[in-house]
Amino acid sequence: MTLSFEKKLSARLGELNGKNLLIALSGGKDSVSLLYFLKKNQGIKSYSLSACHVNHMFRKRADWDEKFCSDLCEKLDIPFISYKCDVPRYCAVKKMSFEHGARVIRYRALEAAADQFGCDLILTAHTRNDAVETFFIQAVQGTSVFSLRGISPQDGRVLRLMLDISSEEVVEYLNKCDVSHVFDETNSDEHYLRNFVRKNITEKLAEFRQGYEENITAILDDSNRFNKYLANKLKPMVLSEANNVLAVKTRSFDKLEDIEKEYLLHYMGSSCFRFERRHLTEMMKLMENDYSVRVDLPDNYKFEKSDKFIRLFHSRNIAHFEITKPAGQDTVNITHLGRTLRLFGDWAEKELTVRNRRVGDRLGNKKLKDVFIDKKLDLYTRDTALIILEKNSIVWVENISHDDTITFT
Repeated sequence: MTLSFEKKLSARLGELNGKNLLIALSGGKDSVSLLYFLKKNQGIKSYSLSACHVNHMFRKRADWDEKFCSDLCEKLDIPFISYKCDVPRYCAVKKMSFEHGARVIRYRALEAAADQFGCDLILTAHTRNDAVETFFIQAVQGTSVFSLRGISPQDGRVLRLMLDISSEEVVEYLNKCDVSHVFDETNSDEHYLRNFVRKNITEKLAEFRQGYEENITAILDDSNRFNKYLANKLKPMVLSEANNVLAVKTRSFDKLEDIEKEYLLHYMGSSCFRFERRHLTEMMKLMENDYSVRVDLPDNYKFEKSDKFIRLFHSRNIAHFEITKPAGQDTVNITHLGRTLRLFGDWAEKELTVRNRRVGDRLGNKKLKDVFIDKKLDLYTRDTALIILEKNSIVWVENISHDDTITFT
């Protein structure tokens, strides 16, 4: 008898034809079922398989799980690679929750493994249960409507084939094939929000009303359609500037309906950090100002509203820097900004200092801040403008001074 698990995945095999595939293998029931099924059906479609395991160095059984995955791949003759990643330390340094930090580390490792194996796609084993749990988690954490689309079927080369398959269908398949897997004991720890949601919400709802998951997934599908519509209409407005700056023209933004404004801000923010409803509220509030203003966001990002542009950028872009150019040198590399200043003629023969602006800077007898304001330059443009000093006096300012013997890229 062909199980529903097999029917659903068999219908997706055509998407994998001729591809080099990397399986994200935790050793748990979901990823093992995906690996086993694809190996069993490899002869039907000419795809190649490899697998990657990420050891988070957190659980007591982490090394044993890694060995289980290695042994399983050796038994199935599947190329295998594993990464040991100190996730607890990473989360402590980055001030992230363990779940978020583990996710960041895991996908970085999977991308690295995919590059090493030359893979076209990275396959994860997220199921319908994972998608439904994510729906409740996002609702509890205060997500925006634009994030309520659950787990995306595909992000770049990450493909999730099992989002319409339930945990029950996975177990049924593993029992039929008599395939073993590891058990993550932390799945019982309700200090983790996902485990709490599973034990106290989704499992109890399943007892109360069978098939409720289909109603949740229908909402997720509608949210995806809504997002695709807005993306097609609005994403072209987002400009990618140097140093990973995302920008939108302020006048164009102001003409949008509120729901469109919120989508653009959500898109910009979620491209850079873990975005929540409260961040959207902060950004929308900032847009009410008539002057240039900024707000701090997670992971050292800043959002700015100015007269000409709204921008989202990392704080390193405006961090103070100072570089001394020796006499006789005609180039200055500002590495962290990816820029090069070239000087010709007398400029090349002088010892100069190149930096960005400081409080109290003066150009001649006028405050540099006032000069920038008179020129109606955005706050971000002011803070990233290159400034040249000779003997502690400002002699040239980007966007202000004009001299053909000074160029920059």
